[in-house]
Amino acid sequence: MVVVVSKLALSLTAGITSADQITGTYQFVPKGIVKVYARGSATGLTMTVLNNGMALMNAQAVPYFGTTGVLSKLDHEVFQQAVNEGRLELYFQNPTGGTLTVDFIVEHIATK
Repeated sequence: MVVVVSKLALSLTAGITSADQITGTYQFVPKGIVKVYARGSATGLTMTVLNNGMALMNAQAVPYFGTTGVLSKLDHEVFQQAVNEGRLELYFQNPTGGTLTVDFIVEHIATK
């Protein structure tokens, strides 16, 4: 298992889509399983996951669990999917009227 990317308090102003959050060393992965854990600061955030340009998750809600607590892999897994070898992309969208934040972790488990 490899942590592809993780961030705390990624801030998204009203009405924007983030840049691709998966860059650098682990942007290109072998065939395997991708897991995404996420926790939004309020309702309204959505996320999109792409594998080789194909949407695996398209504008799906990021769960909101309240204003206290921390990101937990046991409680906040929002996505698990088999992926082909190639490029991973992750985008967050904020269609609301205010600035929101999201904590997230993306993991990859290679399979043969």
